[in-house]
Amino acid sequence: MATEEFSKDKSNQQTNVKCETLEKGPKRKYTRKSKADEKVKEMIDQMINEQTNEQIIEPTNREIIEEKYDQRISELRNQHGGTDKEQDERSYLIYRLEKNREDNIFEEVMQPLVELYMQEKDSKTIIERVKDAMINTV
Repeated sequence: MATEEFSKDKSNQQTNVKCETLEKGPKRKYTRKSKADEKVKEMIDQMINEQTNEQIIEPTNREIIEEKYDQRISELRNQHGGTDKEQDERSYLIYRLEKNREDNIFEEVMQPLVELYMQEKDSKTIIERVKDAMINTV
């Protein structure tokens, strides 16, 4: 009899329980600015400024190299005398210099950048090189 009353009380308790589900509202967006974001923005601005400065300086370097190149060609043209073989070699050299003028100037302009890239590459540790390689391949 005690078990029957206990089971009745238990069943009454279960029916009296009211279940309510609360609706979840939209989550609040995380708007806190981190220091890393600010540093990244500063670095990007700095890189853009450096790039624009290099673009301003680069044409002057290119002009200097072009002047030297043109001066070398004019010196070769103004040289007189020598045997026929020397004159032929000189005229062929002038022809090759004029034909490959743009390529040679571009190569001279890019040479300092290539040297900097190689120095930077050599200064990295093996682990950094592997990480860069993995990032570049993905």
